[in-house]
Amino acid sequence: MFLASRGEGGSENMSTSVDDIQSRVAAVVDQNEDTDDIQTSDYSLRLKYINRRERMWSEIGKWQSLYKEYNCLASTSTGNCSVALPDDFRMIASSPKITYDGTNTNVFPEIRGQEEARFSKASDKYVKVLGNKHSGFTLVVNPATTSRQMASGASINVPYFSVPTSHASPSNVVICPNPDYLVQGTIADIWEAREDARFQGAKVEANLILQNMMEFENTPSEAAYDDRVRTVDQARSNFRWGE
Repeated sequence: MFLASRGEGGSENMSTSVDDIQSRVAAVVDQNEDTDDIQTSDYSLRLKYINRRERMWSEIGKWQSLYKEYNCLASTSTGNCSVALPDDFRMIASSPKITYDGTNTNVFPEIRGQEEARFSKASDKYVKVLGNKHSGFTLVVNPATTSRQMASGASINVPYFSVPTSHASPSNVVICPNPDYLVQGTIADIWEAREDARFQGAKVEANLILQNMMEFENTPSEAAYDDRVRTVDQARSNFRWGE
């Protein structure tokens, strides 16, 4: 039984679709790049490998392609200090900006829950993240206001790193900035499952691609503000001399 035509999505705008990845994998593994010739069961299995490789990639670093910002308002009726974070939340990327009293906006540092005893709820402004990926994450804000709540409708900006959504459709576009890692990693996984000794070389190539991605990600462009050496104060609180 063969899978019906899936289309080539993503080739015109330079993005890479799941079907593109499947084609490139098949070109090596099957010596046939036509995804219409891949059996349904093989296509589904390889899709699992592709999703697994993208999850592995996402967990290795703080990738800019996974950076997002969540903007919301505190409950207009109670100024609730607990904020449900998006389903794709992984971790806070930088200190949230919160207009805690309806007028003033501050940067709130993140602390760990077990360290909260070291801080004053009456005078220290901070946030902590509770929960897990199964039950969901919640941002708890300590605004250090008299009522211990934020002003009703207080704005909240949370920069965060997301987790990639599992791909289900051939037209889905992969997030990994270098799709060659997904291709080579999937080939390695297929050959390893088949006990084909070539999987070892394929794994090495996949890891080299991953290392190159990490180096590129962590090397700022010549126009970037981060291409200069920053002081400790600048790195921690965006402090700049003369301002």
